Amino acid sequence: MLKRGNAYAITNNETGKKDKCNLSKGKLMPKNRNIVDFMLLFLLVLILAGLPLGIGAYDHQVWKKKIPPEAKVFTLTGHAQKGWISGDVHAFDVLSLWNKTGVVERPVIEVSKGDLVVFRLRSSDVVHGFSLKDFGVFITEGIQPGKSTLVTFRADKAGTFTFSCNSICGDRHENMQGTLVVRA
Repeated sequence: MLKRGNAYAITNNETGKKDKCNLSKGKLMPKNRNIVDFMLLFLLVLILAGLPLGIGAYDHQVWKKKIPPEAKVFTLTGHAQKGWISGDVHAFDVLSLWNKTGVVERPVIEVSKGDLVVFRLRSSDVVHGFSLKDFGVFITEGIQPGKSTLVTFRADKAGTFTFSCNSICGDRHENMQGTLVVRA
């Protein structure tokens, strides 16, 4: 180690090159510490930004394997105040749903007779159930918030059918209904 003012030259045993360091509070600090800190920050941001994208891609691949390609897929999200809502409802949407008042719109799903139908059921708030009696579909173990449950059946009879929540989920449980229309 050679001293030159406040800087020290340290010989790297592996490469034999001399690195310049500053003496700061009794510790040897590399001059390029800011670059290392910046690189670590960049790596952390890259991981945090890439994680949701990676999880989304993984989920897409997993669902692709679980759902037959010829199936008609519908996503229904249960909400204790608003009933079944068509599509995904995210956490920030739940907050805005609480502020909205008015008539509950029950989803109407239309398929053709003979279609393979998949309901991807989700919950945005509490545990819900699901029942489509006319096709023998009953979910009794519950649809947990933040998780998806798949229901697959063949629409083998034409008509108008009602699906509902079969688990008491709140004061407006009666709103947890929707309609399946099977065209001949």
